[in-house]
Amino acid sequence: MALPALPPASAGGSSRKVQATHSLQIDLTGMPVTQLLELRALIDEKLPVKDLKDIDLNRELVLQMLQTQQLQANVLKEDETPANQRAQVANAVAGIISQLAQLQAKVYTSERLKRIETALIDTLQELPKEAQNVFLERYEVALKDV
Repeated sequence: MALPALPPASAGGSSRKVQATHSLQIDLTGMPVTQLLELRALIDEKLPVKDLKDIDLNRELVLQMLQTQQLQANVLKEDETPANQRAQVANAVAGIISQLAQLQAKVYTSERLKRIETALIDTLQELPKEAQNVFLERYEVALKDV
């Protein structure tokens, strides 16, 4: 599959310059989101994924959102697209937004628990050894129930 024609450079996009490590040099500055998503899909097809840990799920969800929004924009431009298909695309966008909101809430909760844990450790270190031991015993029992 041939690469799409590159648009002329504009002020849009990232201003970050990356030194190419190969002979193929493409200026992505100003390239429409549609073309960037197409290029990413072509690259993703060629990159092997060895394990789930190799996938950045947060990033993939955001990229899925961009692709679905692009699909929605294309569907809304076409007058001949049936109403049920328009509704399906709108529902897909709403579903991804819901997933992003849930993910954001989980990240917030996780970060909050990290802060609580840090405060707890700092406080425990100020307590007598006997109190520290009692806490750690109770904590180990609680972990067994999880």
